[in-house]
Amino acid sequence: MRLFEATHVFKHDWETVSLANWRKYPNDKTPHVRHVEVLNQDVDPETGVLRTERLIMVRQNVPTLLRKLFGGDASYVLEYSEVDPRQKSMMMQSQNMTFSNVLSVGEHILYKPDPDNLDHTQFIQSAQLKASTALCRLANKVEDMCWNRFKDNAQIGKLGLEQVVSKILAERQEMVMAQVVE
Repeated sequence: MRLFEATHVFKHDWETVSLANWRKYPNDKTPHVRHVEVLNQDVDPETGVLRTERLIMVRQNVPTLLRKLFGGDASYVLEYSEVDPRQKSMMMQSQNMTFSNVLSVGEHILYKPDPDNLDHTQFIQSAQLKASTALCRLANKVEDMCWNRFKDNAQIGKLGLEQVVSKILAERQEMVMAQVVE
């Protein structure tokens, strides 16, 4: 089993970063994410917490041998999230659905205001990657390969989110300028 942990501070407020998260796909930084489908979404009328369940289709660049062995390069991830606007927190948990009997990848993400600067957003990410014991000697190699891919995708995902934040800030600026002109 391999563990992955990362933290990052986005130099933008929680509202902007959490909005950007919902608009993150598709973008040119994360072409491996091909489709996102909302399966269920509801808002708790008492707490205001938004709960969402999404199915995410991912295409990874996998070696030809693995593609033939497993029947393709498309995989599906089930994501559950909760956004609490009062507490300013967004929690996301995801689990791969495809090939989970061979490799299980569970991820947990939390976005919240940075305690050192409330105008910034703290991003906390952890993941557990576990290859099937049926893979015997290959298990460690598979986990290492997937951990490296996960690490690379995590870094690219942050860049993609920053790109979406920039779009949101530009849209806000355009709206302000349009109001000034009126």
